[in-house]
Amino acid sequence: MNFVERIEKRKKEVGNTLIIGLDTNVERLPEHFSKDAKGVYEFNKYIIESTRDIACAYKINSAFYEMLGPDGMETLLKTRNLIGDIPTIYDAKRGDIASTAKAYAKAAFEFFDFDAITLSPYMGSDTIEPFLKYEDKYAFLVCLSSNPSAVDFEYHGNPPLYMEVAVLAASYGKKCGLVIGATVPKALDEVHEIAPKSFILVPGVGAQGGSIKNVTQSSAREKILVNISRGIIFSENPREVALNYAKNL
Repeated sequence: MNFVERIEKRKKEVGNTLIIGLDTNVERLPEHFSKDAKGVYEFNKYIIESTRDIACAYKINSAFYEMLGPDGMETLLKTRNLIGDIPTIYDAKRGDIASTAKAYAKAAFEFFDFDAITLSPYMGSDTIEPFLKYEDKYAFLVCLSSNPSAVDFEYHGNPPLYMEVAVLAASYGKKCGLVIGATVPKALDEVHEIAPKSFILVPGVGAQGGSIKNVTQSSAREKILVNISRGIIFSENPREVALNYAKNL
């Protein structure tokens, strides 16, 4: 079963499209967790056990594990294994030439066994295609991000660069999705028209100011996967908050 099939199956099982982000910053752990890689793992275990029946998928941001060195990367692997059969997304935003991309793909899909990965597409198609050679896996290309300095590059050109990224994703059919911030909901309709087969991973709801209502009213809603990280995992009651988001999705 490939990623698309697994996500569609999981959506039916849990009745929502909530992606819970395990962007576990050791500096923000609650007091009763140790401020180290072990504490990060124990916290992740608590979140996963609290939300396993709610999450459509889990997304793990590599940066918060890399910053802890070898112990952090071991925690990343242990967390991935703890998630089990629920779909997983490796948020690493890789983007490099073909030989390096091949190595990144091997790490993500063979060693860590993630189901999907986020990629930065701005060095071109040869940085993406090594990931697409894995038949059952999936790639999300950063298309239009929610950070203020996205205007530095992503809006340049006519058509703008983010639209060119959507065209590239569409050329790969059902193997490739896109990342679009919830703070730019109009772009969801534009990009979905260009790449109707692509899943759209949508971060930026909650902490970054994006609106669930705007996202779910988009013409792309059947292809949207909404990622919420800090707003769930660092809340006072992660399960309750996750359930509330799930009901709205």
